[in-house]
Amino acid sequence: MKPPLEFMERYGVGHDEVWEVRAGGAWAIKHAALERVAAEQKIVFERPAIIEAKSGEKIAVVCVFGRMGEREEWSFGEASPANNKNAYCFAIAEKRAKDRVTLKLLNSHGAVYSDSEADDFAQTTKPATLPKKDAKEVYTKLQGEVRECQSRDQLTSWMTANKGRIQVLPEDWQGSLRLQCSEMMGDLRNKEAA
Repeated sequence: MKPPLEFMERYGVGHDEVWEVRAGGAWAIKHAALERVAAEQKIVFERPAIIEAKSGEKIAVVCVFGRMGEREEWSFGEASPANNKNAYCFAIAEKRAKDRVTLKLLNSHGAVYSDSEADDFAQTTKPATLPKKDAKEVYTKLQGEVRECQSRDQLTSWMTANKGRIQVLPEDWQGSLRLQCSEMMGDLRNKEAA
């Protein structure tokens, strides 16, 4: 199943920040990406309520409250030896709760999950490439962005920042885009020398 492209486009999430975790279209997103999106969307979190605290048994349950504009949501984050291998149960419980609240506020909870949600959601493989029929719009957009670069520094920065977006293209399209970047780099070098 194809990645949640609308969510990714709306919130500036790269293809290297999501991956499929279950057949049928369950997708995970990196916690760091969700933190970035929460900050960009001005999501404000209140102090969490500690529901259960048994650090000796590595059990933590917190309830986090968040707000985006007038909208409010809350959710629990749980960590115990039954669902977490990490030694820092409170940190994991907080991440899980904040990520759930963020996804609820973005109307995406249940369609996209945080990688902190479950240990088996960890990314183990590189992101898959899109089929050509699904990659055409991404490819066209990337080509246009390359053409808009006005200097070699700008093009170099663009290539670094968009590495993940490029990697989801079919391999031959990746090569074509890299060739376009190389040719553009030569054109910009000639333009700067003139």
